[in-house]
Amino acid sequence: MRILFLTSRMPYPPVGGDRFRVFHVLRTAAEAGHSVHIVTFDTHARDPVEIGPLERIAASVDVVPLPRFVSVLRSLRALPGRFPLQAAYYRSRRMRDRVDAALKRIRPDVAVTHLFRMAPYALPHLGRGRTRWVIDLTDVISAGIERSMPYRRGLSRWIYRVEGPRIRDYESRVAPRFDECWVISETEARLLTALAPSARIRVVPNGMGPERFRVGVAREPARLLFLGFHEVFHNQDAVRFLVQEIFPRVRAAVPEATLEIAGKGSESLGAWARVPGVHVAGFVPDLEAALGRATVFVAPHRFAAGVQNKVLQALTSGTPVVTTPIVRSGLEPLPADVLRVAEDADGIAAHVTALLRDPRGATALGERGRAWARRRFTWDVSLEALEAVRRVAGPARSDGRPSAVSV
Repeated sequence: MRILFLTSRMPYPPVGGDRFRVFHVLRTAAEAGHSVHIVTFDTHARDPVEIGPLERIAASVDVVPLPRFVSVLRSLRALPGRFPLQAAYYRSRRMRDRVDAALKRIRPDVAVTHLFRMAPYALPHLGRGRTRWVIDLTDVISAGIERSMPYRRGLSRWIYRVEGPRIRDYESRVAPRFDECWVISETEARLLTALAPSARIRVVPNGMGPERFRVGVAREPARLLFLGFHEVFHNQDAVRFLVQEIFPRVRAAVPEATLEIAGKGSESLGAWARVPGVHVAGFVPDLEAALGRATVFVAPHRFAAGVQNKVLQALTSGTPVVTTPIVRSGLEPLPADVLRVAEDADGIAAHVTALLRDPRGATALGERGRAWARRRFTWDVSLEALEAVRRVAGPARSDGRPSAVSV
């Protein structure tokens, strides 16, 4: 097939959830022999060496500049109306023209629009010609915003009180217009079904790979690890919760315990993160080694959307995971014995402490998590979904409306 991807961020390097997902979906399609094309925004000119791996995968890569200052002005101009500020941020006449030209040049069998913010470039073309249109929402963003509101303060709270209902309304109106809507988990499928009952929804989880985690890296006896992209609010809240409320409880029980905070942007954390026992590592180029050293991976997110890739990476590496119900819900369905779950600081700290004191039990938990994650999360699922778009109209509910489809 000829497959066109429309993305709001350059999907290479695959750092951060949205880039990670797009890159591996298109990589898997290209490796299966499909002709993959990309039209993408980028905020700055890149050295060709930077995106060489992407250009070797794709048949064509068309990059549209996205000046940040101009984008902020577009969002401000949208404030008086009802259009989502995120979508206004990505408004671009140049992108519209490039998408139009790509559709004429490529004549794709399938076009994948990644996230609702790129939907305006697809909407004028829906139902025309032979192209089947997918919108990969990944998460129901409005639901994630609603869950985050109790933790937001000041300007952030005001902005998202304005933005949340706009996104919810836009998601509900846009989703039914596409041939298929992809989401990352069963939980997100239920949320989208409630919001847009007539949408044709397919669950397409992320995969892990093709990298292979090393075997035999020595785990340290009492090392906690938090990994995430620290420029997003749910990670900012989680790491502060971990450092200020959970880790002191763990140290009181296991004084030799240490905590490594890793991931892009962590180096900018304030003095509150630089306390005894805590090491702020910044971006970690060797993720396998960091996970291999960790005794326990802690993901204490009080709100989040979809699936947390960092948790999948930890599970796939065989690292025992302690997390919260909201993160667990994004992994459903899953067995009861592949990770530990608690909601408050006392409960999370108790699980971490128990694993630190029971190395054999921690190893067994990690191995169960590894076996389950490697079986459940594979990028072949996204390939099957792409190839099914043109073949399958999708099953109907007994009430005549499309149902959520898992592949």
